[in-house]
Amino acid sequence: MDNLLKNQIIRASRVVLDCQEECAISGEYTLPDYCPDIAVILKCLVSPRVQNRQWSGEQLLLDGTADVRVLYLDEERRCVREVEFSQPLSCTLHTDGRVDTALVQIELTPKYVNCRAVSPRRLDVRGAVTVDAWAECPSEMTVMMPREEEGLYTRCEEVAITAPVCTAERIMAVSEALDFPENCPPAEMLLGGECRAVVRECKLLPGKAIVKGEVYIHQLYADETLSATHCLDYTVPYSQILDVEGACEGQLHTAHVLLLSDTQRCTAGQDGTNSVLEVTVKLLVQLQVYETMSVPLLLDAYHSRCPVTLDTCELPLYARMDSRWEMTNLPMQMDLPAGQLTELLDVWIQPQTLLGQPENGMARLTGRMLVCVLARDTDGQIAYYERPEEYQLEYPCQGNELRAKATVTDLRYRVAEGKLELQVYLHIALQSLQCWNKKCLCRVDLHSDAPYPARRVTAMLYYADGGESVWEIGRACHTSPTLICEENDLPADTIPKPCTLVVPLL
Repeated sequence: MDNLLKNQIIRASRVVLDCQEECAISGEYTLPDYCPDIAVILKCLVSPRVQNRQWSGEQLLLDGTADVRVLYLDEERRCVREVEFSQPLSCTLHTDGRVDTALVQIELTPKYVNCRAVSPRRLDVRGAVTVDAWAECPSEMTVMMPREEEGLYTRCEEVAITAPVCTAERIMAVSEALDFPENCPPAEMLLGGECRAVVRECKLLPGKAIVKGEVYIHQLYADETLSATHCLDYTVPYSQILDVEGACEGQLHTAHVLLLSDTQRCTAGQDGTNSVLEVTVKLLVQLQVYETMSVPLLLDAYHSRCPVTLDTCELPLYARMDSRWEMTNLPMQMDLPAGQLTELLDVWIQPQTLLGQPENGMARLTGRMLVCVLARDTDGQIAYYERPEEYQLEYPCQGNELRAKATVTDLRYRVAEGKLELQVYLHIALQSLQCWNKKCLCRVDLHSDAPYPARRVTAMLYYADGGESVWEIGRACHTSPTLICEENDLPADTIPKPCTLVVPLL
């Protein structure tokens, strides 16, 4: 028996990394001499950063740092104190086969962190960081195509898949000297804050790409009295041109930004006071361009003169459908302790999880965030509160798999009738994919030693029911489906209603 199919190699995409790993954080730290003793720990925050990525065979090696920031109170409990430490962070991710190079998207999210004071001068920190990594690279895929064989009829389905054609990434620095708003007094010391970066727009040009986005900075500081705290919020735009050999306008593409490091310090302004915030941010801007191609998959076959034996296999297919960014505004409300707070010092949001599920052409997102409140009570002492909040969002979506990320870009709040009313502004990055296993033919063996009996007529009548397939009629009669359609002037493969067909015989 001879196989009537032949191999054809096509370009495709291979997902080599799609995993989540936990990286532990642990350490004991001693306060610097200039810091007062710890009376109460308010909050411990962790900012993980990736500094280096390296492929090694079937592994991706990540190295970075975890910046630990602790907000605490001294014995007087009237001023927020802050201390920062840094420790190395490393993780090894195992890939699907050997990878020499691939563009990898990495997200680091603190999962939990526990901090306790071993003594008034010593801290013990334990926690974990979730490393979410995704990488794909070009690959080759084998599909089966029919040989030139008289009497062989095949049914194919055209499937659209995508494959990376070119990638680019570049490290860029954003440096700004930001003046304090007029209503903010000069700073005595910074109490730490947050820095976040997002992509807003990506435009492809021949051989180039322009990626635009914004960096969001939130900083808490104490003024010269050390008894009052104030907040600073800034939005700094950035733009980066990437050389992308082989890129063309209109191609499907994705853009991603990773915050590698950020430093913030106060300097003197024109009036000689500490009223300027100097910010330096290092970003990794990434771009991947895809090519969409149509692949014919062989689903069924038969021969007009001899029986055949069919073997099938499942072919994994992958296509990137869409990549975009959405902005949304979430109204929230949080109860505050009745009559116990006189002043809000700072409110910030920590996104914790965001899960996406495609359903009926919509991306249904379920997220969870932590609302953190720093306030002063009626006795003038500092108090800290936090509460988890859940939210749901919906966006149009293609495909059956989804990757989503939420970034807080702005937060507005006020106290009304004992409740904290918030407006949370989120930047949602969405990537939709189509992944499926398609059952197709991998072998067609012709039994040439047992041909069908010879016929003495050139046509026959066939009484077809409504909904019958012309392909199945051709298979049953050992003839061409195309000839059946031409002879009976049928516009499609399915018989619309019961009728009598003239079936030409070969």
